[in-house]
Amino acid sequence: MILRWLLLLAIPLLAQSPSFDYRKAIVDLGARFENAKEYSFEADLQLVGQRGTQPGRELARGKVKLAVAPDGKYLLHLTPVDKDEYMLISNGQKSWAYVPKLKQYTEQEEAAVTGEDDEDGPSGSDERDLAESFARQVMPTLARLAKTAYAADVNGVVEVKYEGKKQRWPVLRVQSRRDDREGQNLTQLAVNPETLDIGRMIWSNVSTSNGEKFVIQMTLNFETFRTGSLPESTFTFTPTNKIKLVESLPIPGQTGSFLLNQPAPDFELKTLDGDKVRLSELRKPVLLSFWASWCGPCRRELPRLEKLNAEYKSKGLVILGVNDEEKSTARKFLAKEGLSIPTLDDAARKVHRLYRVRSIPSVFLIDASGKVVKFFKGAREEAELRAALKSVGL
Repeated sequence: MILRWLLLLAIPLLAQSPSFDYRKAIVDLGARFENAKEYSFEADLQLVGQRGTQPGRELARGKVKLAVAPDGKYLLHLTPVDKDEYMLISNGQKSWAYVPKLKQYTEQEEAAVTGEDDEDGPSGSDERDLAESFARQVMPTLARLAKTAYAADVNGVVEVKYEGKKQRWPVLRVQSRRDDREGQNLTQLAVNPETLDIGRMIWSNVSTSNGEKFVIQMTLNFETFRTGSLPESTFTFTPTNKIKLVESLPIPGQTGSFLLNQPAPDFELKTLDGDKVRLSELRKPVLLSFWASWCGPCRRELPRLEKLNAEYKSKGLVILGVNDEEKSTARKFLAKEGLSIPTLDDAARKVHRLYRVRSIPSVFLIDASGKVVKFFKGAREEAELRAALKSVGL
């Protein structure tokens, strides 16, 4: 029963085990994962939830492979038990999505936006598959292990199968301090005492809302878990001639598309020059382009938008950039490149979250009535952008 782990929340920091220095292990594990620039793991994942006194129920289950490297490189391969298998891959400048069952894939020029997931954690409103959302939280959770620890102990040994071999490793239990939302975590790790390899991770969270307890538990049995340099081939997708390139695929995690044919979320931001802009007050066709100076595909697409802005501004089109960098960084880039597109300062990432932007460039075309009529994930050629403008009467 899931709530059984609540009994552990009162455990003290136990006496030091003579055979396993678990306090040092917590510190070393936290440092290893906090400092890891590249990592990968393969695991069987199960997610279970419980509300109040109701029986716990399985929320997600499947096999997951995740690899991450700097500059927006990643690989996610998810095989859920009740949904289609899919892959998401990026080399930092180009991204692919692939669904084996459909024998179809997409290819886009785009760069991943990083950092937000680590801060906010998995969200019920997230468009991603639940297994994907929680798998992405494994590394941030381990990196915070020492910083958030309140109490810990070693709770026996368990058998795991790691890198194809059966092992018997001690179980390290770490209870966190309460967070700002009065939530508390218990992380249980089957750890190799000599190498600190992790064969199993059980992460549980309990929180209270309106007097009702909510418990969620994620169990991962790792086949492999590595930190350190990864081959560049990890982040490249090479399609065979048996699969077809398509414009879009029905994959959890294809964010932004949820707004198609829906009212565009209203917002108010200031331009880099300090002028206030409220979307709902424009009452004209609007093209929102989320970009950053470090993003290669953005740098290639922005001149196309600059050209369209000069041509269609007099016809009623409003083109607005949305940038989350320091204002000085964005200003210098625009000046250096000779770009005059009005750009909104979203350093607080308010609008990025509102529109669920996780990769850039992302473009939303909004008609005069305020409805999103087109969504482009990744850089597009001028001809495709011009064709889209016809849908708003331009």
